[in-house]
Amino acid sequence: MTDAIAKLKELGLSIQKPTMEVGQLPSDITMLSSEQIGEKFTVLTAWADYASTQMAIAVIEERSSQRRLDFLQNKLLLQKMGTAIKGERITLVKAQIAVDQDIQDLTLEYEEKYAYRKLVEMMLNNFERDISLVSREVTRRSNDLRSTRKEWGV
Repeated sequence: MTDAIAKLKELGLSIQKPTMEVGQLPSDITMLSSEQIGEKFTVLTAWADYASTQMAIAVIEERSSQRRLDFLQNKLLLQKMGTAIKGERITLVKAQIAVDQDIQDLTLEYEEKYAYRKLVEMMLNNFERDISLVSREVTRRSNDLRSTRKEWGV
């Protein structure tokens, strides 16, 4: 993972957490001024960009963890099975592998990476949903302004 981040830095790109607080949208978004709507849109977009980056990192780390776990499981399966392949023996060997401390450690690591990815995914979805809401309000206001201009011949 650090290789990917280093490559980004080489390209002049960096992952920066937004400095502004995301806050909550009010229950009635129509009460916000146009300036507040614009500011909320900017803040939500910055946080969505950051969450998207965190999501990519989480997916990469989860995959890496899964690959290490799969590799160790397969390695232990080969070591414990030898050349004999029998139904009962396979079940026994898989059970022995499942209780191996290294397998348990990697399984826990993988589950933590998976849980983090799911949380980041949820946050990203929330930001994107809020951005859509703010965007719809901007569009509604623009349409209202156009209607008013047509009514008054402006």
